[in-house]
Amino acid sequence: MNALPGDPTAVRTVAATVLETTTAMTEVGSIVGAQRTALSWEGDAADAVERRLTTTLAGADGLGSAAADVAAALLDYADVLDKAQDAARDAAADAARARRRYEADRFDLLAYAEHAVARGALLAAGAAAQVAARVAADRIRAAMGAGVPAADALADVVHRDRAVPDDVLTRGSFDPEDVQQHAIGSCYVLSTLMGLLRTDAGDDFLREHVRWDPARRGYVVTLYDDGKPVEVLVDAVYDEGVEHGPGGNGVGIVSIYEAALGLHLGYTDLDNGGLPEHAMETITGRDADAYSTTDSGRNGWARSQDDIRDRLQDGASVTADTGGRPDPTEVQAQVRRNGQVVDVDVTVSGAHAYMVERIEADGSVWVRNPWGVGNPYDDGEAFRLTAQDFARIFGRVSVSEVPA
Repeated sequence: MNALPGDPTAVRTVAATVLETTTAMTEVGSIVGAQRTALSWEGDAADAVERRLTTTLAGADGLGSAAADVAAALLDYADVLDKAQDAARDAAADAARARRRYEADRFDLLAYAEHAVARGALLAAGAAAQVAARVAADRIRAAMGAGVPAADALADVVHRDRAVPDDVLTRGSFDPEDVQQHAIGSCYVLSTLMGLLRTDAGDDFLREHVRWDPARRGYVVTLYDDGKPVEVLVDAVYDEGVEHGPGGNGVGIVSIYEAALGLHLGYTDLDNGGLPEHAMETITGRDADAYSTTDSGRNGWARSQDDIRDRLQDGASVTADTGGRPDPTEVQAQVRRNGQVVDVDVTVSGAHAYMVERIEADGSVWVRNPWGVGNPYDDGEAFRLTAQDFARIFGRVSVSEVPA
């Protein structure tokens, strides 16, 4: 897995697909132009045909130009992502070497300094990729103009192109540790689903809301809009979307739900991120609660921990997100390895949602990153933060109803 998520090759493939629209529109323009030239009669009918051909030609030119702009934005993003991933791989390797030296000799201050420099370079590479992604998204929206539905349809066609197998409900993964988020900004959805998958009750709830339709070769997923059930057919999942299988290379229940949310909300809204409580309500059809870690009132996180801990143990999905904080934060945490709890350095991503796995009696919190195994920030391990660090880093905690 890349030290920095994303697939430049896939982005370039999408750009090539979009450019095919430009070619097609050019051909349409040539045909329409020839028809206009060939008009040899006069009168109201001829004028009507002329107006229709003129409108068609303008539409073809506009769509072709927009497609060219979209493709250019994608290609520029792919180039930046390529460079950022190269830099991230180098930085991750440097950090690993320095860390091994420092762990072997705690007095090797040079190794400590080199590790800090490498971590900084890794964070800088991630920030560069995030900025490039936002710029590309803005350019694509500008190119599509007011046609947001058209942009969503285009995005869905070019991204949701991996056919679903018919055995996800019987052989697919239902393990939250197998989730690996990739290029789509759906962490608020994935962390919610991971929280439900912690328990048998959550597993059962998700299974009960998905069924295989053999005639249409897809899964019918029941979501909720203001508490009312809505059925969405998922016959393909996003190629650059979440992987949900052992080793992160399979289609699982989370893949199906991510695609369903994308179809229901629109790809752009899914990719732009959202609030976990909204994902909880769309998935479960029931109200969710959000708690601010900076609110000292009766509905604040500090005063609600005991209730949230009880609901978590009963099977509620609980997430923690950084509340709009854009920058990554390095912090010392604890992980469990070989039956021992050991101290490690992790990075908590900015503008990101994590699954809450456990809340200890002392207020410390175990969280898990939907980026999954092998990611450079925490390697996909559940890690524990002190109560103070958790409240400092995470701005909001969201809690679903307990699955019935």
